[in-house]
Amino acid sequence: MRALSVLLFSAAALAQGVPEIAIPAGVPLRVALEHRVRIKHAGDPVAGRLVEPVYVYDREALPAGSLVEGHIAEIGGVPFARRLAALLNGNFTPPREVRAQFDALVLNGSRIPLRTALTRGAAHTARVAQPGKKRLPRVLPIPAAILAFKEPGKWSRLKSRLIEMLPYHRQAWQAGTLFNAALEQPVTLPAAAPQTFPEAAPGEVRARLLATLSSATALRGAPVEAVVTKPVFSADHKLLIPEGSRLEGEVVKAQKARFFHRGGKLLFVFREVKLPLGVQRIRGDLEGVEADFDAHLALDAEGATHVASPKTRFIFPAIATAAAGLSFHQDYNSQGIPDRDSGGRAESGAVGLGLIGTLVAQLGPRGVASGIAIAGAGFSIYTALIARGPNVVLPANTLLQIGLGARGEAYSSQPVK
Repeated sequence: MRALSVLLFSAAALAQGVPEIAIPAGVPLRVALEHRVRIKHAGDPVAGRLVEPVYVYDREALPAGSLVEGHIAEIGGVPFARRLAALLNGNFTPPREVRAQFDALVLNGSRIPLRTALTRGAAHTARVAQPGKKRLPRVLPIPAAILAFKEPGKWSRLKSRLIEMLPYHRQAWQAGTLFNAALEQPVTLPAAAPQTFPEAAPGEVRARLLATLSSATALRGAPVEAVVTKPVFSADHKLLIPEGSRLEGEVVKAQKARFFHRGGKLLFVFREVKLPLGVQRIRGDLEGVEADFDAHLALDAEGATHVASPKTRFIFPAIATAAAGLSFHQDYNSQGIPDRDSGGRAESGAVGLGLIGTLVAQLGPRGVASGIAIAGAGFSIYTALIARGPNVVLPANTLLQIGLGARGEAYSSQPVK
């Protein structure tokens, strides 16, 4: 029905001598910021570029690199639990809930109005592929897009962490922050001059999830739906799968996060694709997924998504345990008087309650500093080694790379008329 509407609209526009194309509501625009944006006031402008082209049925409607303008739409507060945790760690400026909205598209010198849903930004987005598989391609050779899908290096992560540790610091969206902004209203654009045929590996299709999937709530056999975002053509440029086609499948395995830091696991496959000519049975396996870098998602050879626990999670418990042990050590000066050991007290307080713990440990008796260090070490060991691991969460509009056909078999389809 959607494909028929698009074709009828395009035919009507051509009959009037105005070649146009309509992007329907619900299609997400993947926008990466070009420059750092400080979070100060609602209404402050933001600007970014599309990191991927937008397709409608069988052709490109918006090229990658198109300029998109918007504003900071909403600056929310901080939940009490998060604010308390931040204060205990000496952070007096915890991050607020901030959302952006995009309202204009600059194309060929023309400013085209649009309206997107409010959306949060992801600072670091990585594209994860199966072992031995190539990653989803980076399609836009501009700095913002490269930053948006580049795993942050050690220096970048260290710099971000150091800034977050400061008692007072300004909140900002860094260059490359990615927004998945869904259109709330259709957008009519001039049709691209020549039709282009996007390159794609045989038997692969790009799609986006229609609803959020979580290993914490998904049940085996639950339906999974996705929409094709990029048309698939044969080698002789015959349309096989148009953009907007619906992929339908089911959850094969869903495992909740468990204690001892064992993360969740999620496996789903697609069973059929709905084409304009009818429904075709397929075997669609997940071969790539886009995720927040901090989610630490990974794919195994079977196509199951799981959380790969970073080895760095053992560092802080080790430091906290060492600090707790050293807090009992007492030095004496040459006159036999106990040394105050301000540095040791600071370390003991910091591992337990951050800046607040450092101050309390300096002002109170030595036993207080040891108690704070022991509590901090215990909490760190529990959260890093004993508590439940994180669940796999794939939000709506998550970008997927699907391999069609049974593993090792090529996908074949009749061309769409």
